Amino acid sequence: MEQGWVYRTAQLFTIWDIQAAVLSSFAAHLVLVILAGARRRKASGVRMLLLWLAYQLGNFVAPYALTNLSLCDPSPRQQLIAFWAPFLLHHLAGPDNISALSLEDNALSGREVLTVASRIGGATYVLYKHVYIGGGGGGALIPASIIIFAVGATKYAERAFALWRGDLANIRSSSKKKGQLSRFITTCSGTLAIRSTGWERCLDDEDALMVAHAMLPLCRRAMADSSVPADGDTLHASREIFGTSWDDTCKVVEMELSLMYDILYTKEAVVHTWHGYGIRVISPAAIAATTVLFGFYYSKEGQSKPDVMITYVLLAATFLLDTSWLLRALGSTWMHGFLQCSWLHHAILCTGRWRRLGRVIVSLDLGRLRLTATPRSPSSYRRWSGKVGQYSLLREVTREMSLCGKAAKKIGLENVWKEYQHSNTHKLSHEVKEAIFTRVTKVLRLTYQEANKHKNVGYSMTNITTNWGQVTAKRFASKSEEKTVHLAFGREFQEDILVWHIATQVFLMCGSLLHGKHSGAHANAIKALSDYLMFLVAVRRHMLPGLKLRSLYERTFESLQRVWSKDRGKAGSCCSTTEEEQLARILRHKKDDADRGWGMKDAEISIISDGANLAIELLEAGAEEFQMPLLLELVFNVWVDKLLHAATLCSPESHAMQLSRGGELTTIVWIMVQHAGPFTIGEKGPDDDDEEPTDDETQQVKHGDKVGEEKKATDGKRGRDKEPLSDPYPGYPAEPPKPKWASEPPPPKPKSASDPPPPKPSLAELKPESAPPPGAAPPPPKTDVGEPIAVQTRAPKRRRERRRSYQDVDIHQRGSSVEH
Repeated sequence: MEQGWVYRTAQLFTIWDIQAAVLSSFAAHLVLVILAGARRRKASGVRMLLLWLAYQLGNFVAPYALTNLSLCDPSPRQQLIAFWAPFLLHHLAGPDNISALSLEDNALSGREVLTVASRIGGATYVLYKHVYIGGGGGGALIPASIIIFAVGATKYAERAFALWRGDLANIRSSSKKKGQLSRFITTCSGTLAIRSTGWERCLDDEDALMVAHAMLPLCRRAMADSSVPADGDTLHASREIFGTSWDDTCKVVEMELSLMYDILYTKEAVVHTWHGYGIRVISPAAIAATTVLFGFYYSKEGQSKPDVMITYVLLAATFLLDTSWLLRALGSTWMHGFLQCSWLHHAILCTGRWRRLGRVIVSLDLGRLRLTATPRSPSSYRRWSGKVGQYSLLREVTREMSLCGKAAKKIGLENVWKEYQHSNTHKLSHEVKEAIFTRVTKVLRLTYQEANKHKNVGYSMTNITTNWGQVTAKRFASKSEEKTVHLAFGREFQEDILVWHIATQVFLMCGSLLHGKHSGAHANAIKALSDYLMFLVAVRRHMLPGLKLRSLYERTFESLQRVWSKDRGKAGSCCSTTEEEQLARILRHKKDDADRGWGMKDAEISIISDGANLAIELLEAGAEEFQMPLLLELVFNVWVDKLLHAATLCSPESHAMQLSRGGELTTIVWIMVQHAGPFTIGEKGPDDDDEEPTDDETQQVKHGDKVGEEKKATDGKRGRDKEPLSDPYPGYPAEPPKPKWASEPPPPKPKSASDPPPPKPSLAELKPESAPPPGAAPPPPKTDVGEPIAVQTRAPKRRRERRRSYQDVDIHQRGSSVEH
């Protein structure tokens, strides 16, 4: 009985296996059409699982069906089934909105060429064996199969070409053609400059997309890691986006990245060419002609009705899909860029015909109609979702692991579960985005607008690529009474994020003055950045520069678990206190207690101890209400510096990879950095002509340090011994910067008779504290922030073996702000 059931099942599969394979290939093709565009904004969840399964299934069942067809014996029934082979080529070609599932698919485009050639050859053999030799059902099936085969083979070859065009190596070689890049910018930016009216008004999505098309060559060059320097016109055009509001700047950059997604993961780069448009115009007409030949001139006698129905379904679906791809191509802004550089520019664009056509096509898109809300802009799908991953180390330590998490850990899928659990969990509010991007755009503007005027104000590439917050700490100055804070910075970037994340969490949870009108917005932005960068450390290490210190994170996590399990009963709890806050209090009290050696006895908890030390320094500095907003601004600026560092030094391949996973905040910041120009690796901005400070500037910096040291000597309230300054030129070192692991400054070199005499300073520089002569005006301040910055880099005596860098920063108590 059981053998009979198995036998019947096997027989049924043998009879209908090709039909099942063809229908499965068609279903996978439809899933790709529907879900491929969703990963622009989100790349997790059930939809992405279905997309992955459809991509893999389509690449498996279509070759399986072609192989079985080639092995079947010729018969009238097999003649109709063999007619499906060209449709399998259509499915293998894929829809226009996806060519590659991952960046590795583009890298293997050379192998794909051989695969395409072999499968086209297999389909040719199937048609020759079953259709041509069999007579083609009265002759009508032969021309029909030739027409549909020609279209399918061409589109399949086009997909291989799209993969080749999307390879970063080929993009890199094409980006070296400097003339093409300059012509594209010049041709497309003229009309845009008139329409934008000097960036005085806010850009809507359509205008922002047009600007993004003009700026796209810069994004391509950055993504391909090209070393070709940008010419003056291109660099000037790229900096124009900083003349807009932060929202418009982000909008243009997000559109650029969306266009870059089209190049890497869709067929847009090959669709919007002469041969691409030709294929899409001919394809619907060819499918219509094939349908007429099959429907009216091919005899269906002796054919299975299910086979005939499957054929009609394939013809109708292919015609509708090809027609939709044609309309989509004609209404795309990529066509606008194509027409800008062709002789059809005046005939179509200047008369407004393309815009009218685009509006008609958009109005026919039922997917954009919304009954319960305002209809979305046609280009809104290109915007970044604003969602970022969040990972709170203290929360993860204190909560119990779920059953799914335990199961994923057992089978080795812990990282996949973390990605699903923590990615895209938090959408940045408008206030937080405004705070982050306002600070970023202001820093980037300083790189070229004030590079020669105020070298101690603007950021240089060294500030971003070798420091991650120290520049902000050094420029934190005061106008009146001082209060010194010791800010620790790790020697490795991921170590530094761990220390500052722990410190930030303890500081935000234990601070009692963090809920004011202005403090709340800054606190939210600080928490969002802290949890986001910690998410990159714990989940997406490939998005961070430097060493991938996975073991460091794991040891810190395990050490926190031991601290929590040992001292959780000592923290005290109430109904409104979470376990995360209890752990924060434990870390704070660990350093408040008499046991000041905590962290030195056990090297594995040194990072936790450093974070607790830093948190206590911040809490003590913000003990008074009027100090807290200024302190929050300092901490926020430090985190923005870390964000800039992570974005700038992350590899272009990692940024390109994240475009297919919903995008990344660091990728947006990275493209903004590329627009600024001076940050380009190995290049120097056009405004950075001077490599060393002048004598007058050096004297000003020395004078500022001298005043800062004298003010420190008079401040005995904190009872701390001050060590000599290790960096006599804060903000602009006259010698190469010292490594972060330098434990303490070298002893001063004794003067000898052979040493050249120092330059003679003015009387005011030699005696900064002396009163001016009667009738003379007081000397102007040396910096824009009033009093000079008193900064000290030191290693505490108890922890010199740790070789960690510290900054002593002056806190202003009244009437001052952090220098931007």
